[in-house]
Amino acid sequence: MRPLALLLLLASALAQEYRALPGADTGFAPLDRSYALVYSAERPRAVLLFVPGLLGGAGNFVLLAEHLKALDPSLEVWAWDRRANGLEDRRGFLKEDPLAYYQALEEPDLSPLRAWGLEVHLRDLDLAVEEARKRGPVVLLGHSLGASLATLYAWLHGEKLGGLVLLDGSLGVVQVSREAFLEGQDTPFGRLPGLRALLSGEASPVFGGFLTPKDLALAEAEAYLAARRPEEPVPFGPYRATREARALLRVDDHYSLFPVFSVSVGRAWAREGLSLLGLLQGQLVLTVRGPRDGLIRWRDTREATDPRAFLRAFARPETGFSEWYFPYRLLLEIAGHPYALPDLRPRPLPYPVLALGAGRGLIPEARGFRLEEAFPGTPAEVRILPGLTHLDLLTEREGRTAGEVWEYLRRQGF
Repeated sequence: MRPLALLLLLASALAQEYRALPGADTGFAPLDRSYALVYSAERPRAVLLFVPGLLGGAGNFVLLAEHLKALDPSLEVWAWDRRANGLEDRRGFLKEDPLAYYQALEEPDLSPLRAWGLEVHLRDLDLAVEEARKRGPVVLLGHSLGASLATLYAWLHGEKLGGLVLLDGSLGVVQVSREAFLEGQDTPFGRLPGLRALLSGEASPVFGGFLTPKDLALAEAEAYLAARRPEEPVPFGPYRATREARALLRVDDHYSLFPVFSVSVGRAWAREGLSLLGLLQGQLVLTVRGPRDGLIRWRDTREATDPRAFLRAFARPETGFSEWYFPYRLLLEIAGHPYALPDLRPRPLPYPVLALGAGRGLIPEARGFRLEEAFPGTPAEVRILPGLTHLDLLTEREGRTAGEVWEYLRRQGF
């Protein structure tokens, strides 16, 4: 129990609390709620409510929240978890071997997810905003797909907010036709079902893509253990590696087949070669061929994100870095929002919008945010932070993202 006691002590020191919030009524009372990891302030001058992206959870914002609180303790930060977090069995993180626990992860009843589309999540978000407004004026900040959700919320209830920040995400990055929305479409990654197949039960209600819920749970468990026992030797294919190296090899941009969605956290201390799978995709991706001397270890090469700080973001049993059971309906209806909620329209806002892009992320150029289309006549500030990947924007060690957000708040008079 010692690691858990230390974790609780750390949470107390940083004034963190994981809260359940009211949610839309969908007929599944135990699941009709969302959640927030709250970094409280005694008398907050503003509440920053972060909305995670596709497969993202409240843990995405842990390092950014710490930077913001260090800049200004009077800010209160809420890192939001959507309602699907209530389906996650997180008891494994209180056990000696979380990996063994999640190897046998049983699937919960997923039928409620078929009702969890855009309308339900916008209602959940509105209820979260209302709770946050009891503490102070609310600034909504959405990352990736969360930026799309935050944009749609601002169209619906922009007057309830004191500001809006979009982090490497924009409504319209993913779009579908009406036919594809209803009937599905073929893509290079396989067939994506439409709303009819989803509601009839022919399609899974969970977005699987290239990561299943079990994959996400195991990845969190691996990072969770690496944060506690970084130097412990573990098997890694035909070699042995430290827990830290094994966990980070899966997410670092040098070794990932999807570098945009990876983090820049260093390099393995080992012989390297080119990944054949990467070359087949037209990418120069490195792979580890074996150790130079003993274990494969990890070295911090002072890239954007501090590797051990990144792993520490996983060290919370109650909430994680990912959303294991992401409702496919939410993704589909955000992409097809003109068909899901046809009454929602672009509108001007009574405050400027800040958009932050990542130089190696989804939106590396200012025009990619298309702010004039989303918020006609609204003043906009766009900053592109060079050298960062999509996730580095949230986890980078220098606090550039936090600094830009803090300056935006100062200019708005918070």
